[in-house]
Amino acid sequence: MQNTWPYRVDSELGRFEVVTYRVCQEDSLVYDSAREMFAPLGCWERYETIGFKELAFMHGVTERSCRKTEALLNRIRHQEGATGATTLRTSAEREGKQVMACLERTTTEILHEEGFDKTGQPISATPFGRQDAVVMSVEQVNGAIAACDLTADECAEVKRNPVLYEQPTETINISIDDVVVKHQKRHRIRQEEQDAMREDEDSGRTYVHNTVAHIQHQEQSYCMTGQGVPTVLRIVLGYLLTNALLGYRLQFFVDGQKTLQAAIFRAFSWFRNVGMILDWYHLEDKCARQLSLAMKGAMLRNETLTTLSTLLWAGRVDSAVTFLRNIPKTHLKKSDEIRILIGYLERNRSYIPCYDVRKRLGLRNSSNIGEKMNDLIVSDRQKHHGMSWSVSGSSSLAALEALKRNKTYQHWFEYHEIPLKQAA
Repeated sequence: MQNTWPYRVDSELGRFEVVTYRVCQEDSLVYDSAREMFAPLGCWERYETIGFKELAFMHGVTERSCRKTEALLNRIRHQEGATGATTLRTSAEREGKQVMACLERTTTEILHEEGFDKTGQPISATPFGRQDAVVMSVEQVNGAIAACDLTADECAEVKRNPVLYEQPTETINISIDDVVVKHQKRHRIRQEEQDAMREDEDSGRTYVHNTVAHIQHQEQSYCMTGQGVPTVLRIVLGYLLTNALLGYRLQFFVDGQKTLQAAIFRAFSWFRNVGMILDWYHLEDKCARQLSLAMKGAMLRNETLTTLSTLLWAGRVDSAVTFLRNIPKTHLKKSDEIRILIGYLERNRSYIPCYDVRKRLGLRNSSNIGEKMNDLIVSDRQKHHGMSWSVSGSSSLAALEALKRNKTYQHWFEYHEIPLKQAA
């Protein structure tokens, strides 16, 4: 007998319907082509082909609005009004949720197989990977320091800097940061959405927070996103275990956010070969903002910032702190801001290297790659004028964009699996 409802398909060729049949014997169903031959669907669902998803998601909603994607998709297929913007938005959000759920399952399975609990901590005390850093030779480091044109006392201070000069071929560079977008105003907000939102103290506006991480090892890279730093750090660990990268040093590049730094060291407390570099841009920006609040006038502020930046670029934190403490009180309008800046430098002393030497050695000094990933995965699509997002909508779109950046979306569409493998 012919089924009452046809089987609906949304494809790159257009929307169409397929007549299906069922075989019954003595009032019992023997065979139904709508479920045996095709993927089972709900009452009003449509089967979305791989080609449709590639057009609608990878070349559609991740690059432009749902309304513009609707117009483009229906024009390509010569079916005006076939697939609506609301349908596209719902489909993309559903697909993104499935991606995040798959990442969570995959990570949990990897951690369980490798002897870790669900929080990412090893169950046994057995050491994992190489626990000691492979650093550049003393001759290389001393040659770079000598090229900086410093006095003997300044060279001695640079050599006392606690940050290691890692060997690039034996290091995994990891940039991780939060990126925020405006949250949609709603009358009723689910509890899980409240947990993912944070309120800005100045404006009172709530924001949706996505965490983006970028992992780089020589010419290979991978990016990932999720809701919250702990979630993303679990995925980072799963990636490192899958690709057997725990034999390398983990070098994190971060801003001065205390909670982020604490989360990283808490997640990898069992692994000693971990380093952290305070991004130079964020360090200089923090100094500029604090000095603007503290100094009397732009001229004094710029002169002080120039001297302070020179000291910090050389990794001379002791000299920088002494310089700040000796600023004449007649030059200050708020001395408390100087104390705050000194506390910031003291707190991050272990993460402030000699940036000049690192540059001469060809080592990274910033998290600019991570900042670019923030733009590509979240900001470029979600931070235009007037845009606001739900928690699930923002995170789902970011998850789809990460699939595209990692070039794993075809594998996902075909097998609904996400291989945590390195991509060129």
